[in-house]
Amino acid sequence: MRFLMAFLLFITPAVAAECPVNYSEFEENIPHLDLIECPKNKPDSELGFCRLVMDGDDAYIYAFLYTDDEPCLSDIRRARKADYLMAQ
Repeated sequence: MRFLMAFLLFITPAVAAECPVNYSEFEENIPHLDLIECPKNKPDSELGFCRLVMDGDDAYIYAFLYTDDEPCLSDIRRARKADYLMAQ
């Protein structure tokens, strides 16, 4: 989350009004893992996709919705990190 908070400080107000973070900016600046499917299928694959960000002891799901231009950040949810770690 610290990554995104710092990143959001550099977005201009005009861009933020349309889309707080577009996917190309996120992809380039935030270390993340691609998820095959969003938790609880929200959004579903026809409407958007999700990315997982591990930040220290925390994990976050970033949901993006498809738009006419490019995918746009629509939601950030805290996740249980243990749900995304491989069990041995």
